[in-house]
Amino acid sequence: MDRRRSGDGPRIRPVHHRPRRGQLHLLRSALRHRRSLQRPRSPQGRPVIFQAGDSEEGREFSAAQADAIFSRHSTFDAGQEFYADVKRRLPKYGRGDDDLLILPGATFVVGDSDHEAQELAHVIRRQQVSGQTAINVLEQLWNRDLSAYDPDGPLPDIDPAPGENTLAQGRASVRRHEDVLATAAEWRDRASAGKLSIRELVIEVTGRQSFIGSPLSIATELNHFVQNDACDGFILVPHLTPGGLDPFVDRVVPLLQELGVYRTSYDASTLRGNLGLPALREAASAHEVAS
Repeated sequence: MDRRRSGDGPRIRPVHHRPRRGQLHLLRSALRHRRSLQRPRSPQGRPVIFQAGDSEEGREFSAAQADAIFSRHSTFDAGQEFYADVKRRLPKYGRGDDDLLILPGATFVVGDSDHEAQELAHVIRRQQVSGQTAINVLEQLWNRDLSAYDPDGPLPDIDPAPGENTLAQGRASVRRHEDVLATAAEWRDRASAGKLSIRELVIEVTGRQSFIGSPLSIATELNHFVQNDACDGFILVPHLTPGGLDPFVDRVVPLLQELGVYRTSYDASTLRGNLGLPALREAASAHEVAS
């Protein structure tokens, strides 16, 4: 550990401690364990580095250091924009497109038909967003205590409170929208047009199902994303555990395999290899160890 760096920060150095009487046997035990941990380097060189930040600094760090990005851009247009922005940064760090994977989190609802899947997705979202959850989400934007409002009633007729988010108490502590007044106006227009209650609106604006449809529809759309540079693949996030991945594995994966875009076996012996990442360059690996 003392020869490694975390990012560009300071080296991690060993702590020198003089044990008190009665602690010596603990120190001897620790030293024996330390000697037993001297093992050969991992076959993949080092662990695969996933990064999840979306700030300018996060994107730059990913381009320089990460092997994969757990992206939040799950729509096609946003995915293409994010993909192009991050990949164009790679050459200045001596890296190519294959050195960094962009893998957005993706949820799914599989049905026998597209219509059935949409109905099932609506039921799932109502189960996931309770009345209290809807109020809490609204408070994050309004920066006000809205506990007196009926989640099945209309949006507040007051505007969000300006300034930093002061509604703490373990609930809303971070402003997620740059222009809260504009966002509130947009939500009001959306609620008015659809005659939506607070809860119904929150279900719409926080919708998480990325892919909804029949097995064929989902397989086709997933492949469209990858083939058109909106991502390099996906990290699936089931809405239920355990067993939430079963419909995808049983009904969607075989169709992806028929398209020739999903493996039928794992040929590599490491995570890096099975992700399709290139092996670490020897010079780079030696430099990381020396630093």
